[in-house]
Amino acid sequence: MSGNKQALPIACLILLALASVLLAQDKNDKDQPGTLTVHIRDYCDPVSFANIGCVRMATPVANGIITLPGFGAELAADKSVGAWRFVPDNAKAEDGLNLTLQNLGGETHTFTRVKQFGGGFVAGLNAASGNPTPAPECAKVAANGSLSPQPASPDNIFLPANSNAPGPHVAEGERAKFQCCIHPWMRTTINTKDGDDNGHDHDNH
Repeated sequence: MSGNKQALPIACLILLALASVLLAQDKNDKDQPGTLTVHIRDYCDPVSFANIGCVRMATPVANGIITLPGFGAELAADKSVGAWRFVPDNAKAEDGLNLTLQNLGGETHTFTRVKQFGGGFVAGLNAASGNPTPAPECAKVAANGSLSPQPASPDNIFLPANSNAPGPHVAEGERAKFQCCIHPWMRTTINTKDGDDNGHDHDNH
């Protein structure tokens, strides 16, 4: 009997040790950041956008159908062009997120972390989209009012057409805003905070 009595405490200790390991592993799994791919889209027509730059892969899915005049007409009417967008335009996660960026469009775009949404470094597109004040993370403003792009960085990523790149990390508890500094209506909000905030932002277009 004494052997059985000694075996019981040892078995309990082993079970407790196993439970501690499993709980620690479960906690570590929960604390690991998730991953999210952000698709960057546009539908520029390579012929009419030739002077601006529009490079298309030779696949039917990638064909651009929006001409430069059509782009201008929609921008004038709506202050944005719907086919030029980030997908998703908002996302939520309980933990942090590592972002991957995939430019499915024919133009170069930026994916830039900003404190507040604003204009980019192309004055004409800022004015047409109703974003006269550039986000400082996007543009440097000269004394004469001219704009130039901020240098590329891990939080200001320039993506050529048909390219992929690792994106910024969004920390747990953060509400991060990203926009294109060329087409400033292209925006997304990544929300890792608790609560019912749906991630939509009420800044200008």
